[in-house]
Amino acid sequence: MERTIKVKDSTLEMLKRLEEEKGFSSIDETIVYLLKVYRSERLKEMFGVDKGRITPFTREDRIEDRDG
Repeated sequence: MERTIKVKDSTLEMLKRLEEEKGFSSIDETIVYLLKVYRSERLKEMFGVDKGRITPFTREDRIEDRDG
């Protein structure tokens, strides 16, 4: 099902430029691309919170190997 959406002329021009730059065949394909990029960035934000602070587990990290 197709829908009509209302956007400003400047927004349409940006979408058309991106469409041409990326070689997409439609504005719809361009919007889908932008949504995928947005989702990817959100996932990086959500799952990258501890990036650089987490180290790999070592043998010493095992509970059964700890004195307790």
